[in-house]
Amino acid sequence: MASLQSIEKRIKSIKSVRKITSAMELVAATKMRRAQETALNSRPYAFTALEMLANAIETLAKQGINLSLIPLLGKPKTETRAILLVTSDKGLAGTFNSSVFRKYEQFVSANKAKEKEFIIIAVGQKSEDYARRRGLNVVKSFTRLGDMIHTHETEELGNFLMSGFVSGAWGTLISFSTNFVSALKQEPLMRTLLPIDFQKIREGVNDLIPKTGRYSNLRTSVMESRPQAPVEYIIEPSPIETLQKLVPALFKMQMYHMILESNASEHSARRLAMKNASDNAKELTDELSIVYNRVRQEQITTEILEITGGARALAQS
Repeated sequence: MASLQSIEKRIKSIKSVRKITSAMELVAATKMRRAQETALNSRPYAFTALEMLANAIETLAKQGINLSLIPLLGKPKTETRAILLVTSDKGLAGTFNSSVFRKYEQFVSANKAKEKEFIIIAVGQKSEDYARRRGLNVVKSFTRLGDMIHTHETEELGNFLMSGFVSGAWGTLISFSTNFVSALKQEPLMRTLLPIDFQKIREGVNDLIPKTGRYSNLRTSVMESRPQAPVEYIIEPSPIETLQKLVPALFKMQMYHMILESNASEHSARRLAMKNASDNAKELTDELSIVYNRVRQEQITTEILEITGGARALAQS
């Protein structure tokens, strides 16, 4: 049986840990609300912009316009695949980061691919650490994109991804990130970002639209807005010139929205993890308090018996 001093010391240390986890829970909850609001408010724009791009690509292709003149829509120059891993810079976020890594590992296993042939672009310190531990080829790492970000902060990421595809450094870009569903649920997603294809864009839109809750009605409205017959667009000065500027801008917007979704998911996961840690600390403190009181009672009882026995022995002598 542990001594009273050791039990008391454990109780104090656990209470100190609980104070820290409770404070981190409050901070994460505040950041979660801000990140969640920003991510959800940007969704209608993201849905509409991506759907418009998909419609334009599809209808212009049907009109016989050579879209391969637009670099991001052209055929890959190489078979090399680049992997974009989007995680957090910090830990203590439950299964947030590990769920992205599991999704990536499932992709590798399903495709029987050789990881060392991939080009890795890491977003978040945790993804860079993960890739380097596995001996992967990390060509670029982007950090400090957590919390609240603005569009210009993700511009370097978008430009790097596009330039690598255009130059032929990689022919396919696949992303692994987390989509915010609710404060209690976040889903890891795999998306093919480059080359841009209208079917892949629509699949991405369907993945982003929640099945229930806020903005779930957009699933019906987006489906209804899709043209049943070719739409005749009037584009000035010309379709090619317009799409050459529009496609990169929308691709950067997609990167920005992906980071927003990941940030909202990160803070939600961290808040839940810290809440669970605080609850576990309280439960453990209560259990140790019961043990402490039982040990203390046993010691008092033993002392009383010793005093009583000594008094009886003195009386008999």
